[in-house]
Amino acid sequence: MNWRAKPLIILGDLAWVTVLGLISGAACVAIRLLFRLLQWLFTGHSGLLSHAAGALSSWHRVFIPVIGALAAMAIAELGHRFVKNGSEEYVEAVQKNGGHISFIPTLWRTFSSAFSIATGAAIGREGSMIQFATATTSWVGGRFRRSHLPLATQVACGAAAAVATAYQAPIAGVFFAAEIVMGSLVLPVLPLLLVASLSGWFISVLLLGRGPLFAVFEMPSVRLRADSTLIFLLLFPVLIGFAGPAYQWLIRSLRSTSRWPLPLLWSGVLVGVLSLKSTMVWGNGDAALLSMMQSSPAVDGLLIVLLLRLCATTFCVGTGTVGGVFTPTVFAGGAVGYLLAHLFHVANPLMAAVLGMGCLLAAATHAPLMAGFMTVELTGQWHLLPMVLVSCAVSWLVAQRLSSHSLYGIATTEPAKDEKDHGYREPSLVTSMPGARD
Repeated sequence: MNWRAKPLIILGDLAWVTVLGLISGAACVAIRLLFRLLQWLFTGHSGLLSHAAGALSSWHRVFIPVIGALAAMAIAELGHRFVKNGSEEYVEAVQKNGGHISFIPTLWRTFSSAFSIATGAAIGREGSMIQFATATTSWVGGRFRRSHLPLATQVACGAAAAVATAYQAPIAGVFFAAEIVMGSLVLPVLPLLLVASLSGWFISVLLLGRGPLFAVFEMPSVRLRADSTLIFLLLFPVLIGFAGPAYQWLIRSLRSTSRWPLPLLWSGVLVGVLSLKSTMVWGNGDAALLSMMQSSPAVDGLLIVLLLRLCATTFCVGTGTVGGVFTPTVFAGGAVGYLLAHLFHVANPLMAAVLGMGCLLAAATHAPLMAGFMTVELTGQWHLLPMVLVSCAVSWLVAQRLSSHSLYGIATTEPAKDEKDHGYREPSLVTSMPGARD
């Protein structure tokens, strides 16, 4: 945006991205409500998926994810038969396709994802919400030319609004769109992203209630002294920086399972069986993260949940379950921070959990500003912002030295169809801060 242009043009652009933000936010909310409806139809509960699983008998806990996986495969197959063109992933659409995202294929894919997510698949639901919202933004921007803004910029604004809606994190939404979707911080575009993000956040607060989503009710005061806690805080971001590429390798490691017959069926079976040990396996990890932030879970119990969830999420991604890995990554980072804090007798394990959320997110996405602001907006711990941002930057620097690949491009965008298309895309875009792209 050229701020020396005529004021009416500037106001027109701001008004238009406000509309796009409201539309994107409404699309996100619509998909979230669809997930809730399907979850209620399958389980009789509309709250957290792990709570719904806990209210079911063991037999139903295993059976429902299998039924959801079969329904997801059936819808995906119908979509492939009736719609010839595939659906563009929103990051690739903005950076390589001028912001054009096919709406109808995305709609089919969203319905397929809805059945997996509503029945307990250990995958992130927000990925499908953001994908659908950006496809809606692309459709509206392409047909109602009310602005001279490039379609790619409009879709990036839609992505900012969608993240703000899904996570009630408007500032993180801005940097998600800038660092990940656009691939760089383009300063003249940031005001547009902010306006759109605030519009999406307004829709979320109005229709879904106000956050933070993972509020920490009792955070002990932070006192930095020359002791083991200070040493831990200095070394922890470096350690997570090394863990970032390893985490990405883990998420990729079972992609060969998409060659199996009826691959999504087996991910449903695994989720169902693992949920017999812990219902926290169901869903994207939000219940486990909420429990960790608002209570003091036993170390051995949290370790079991972390291992079970890593296994389930890796298998779901490998078999081609449509969804994202954003929230599962946030939980994994928080759990690792909490566990390491106990291992090294750090006085404030909750602070370590908060830092872990941001550090692993920064190391995996190569988006340190987004990761830092996302962490404090999700937890409400704004007094930790300077520490979180510095830690995220350190983890990002270490991770991008080891690997140029970002988490985005890992989350599956199409269910597996045959041996030549295994439902997994090798990361086609390397997202990073400006100047760090390969």
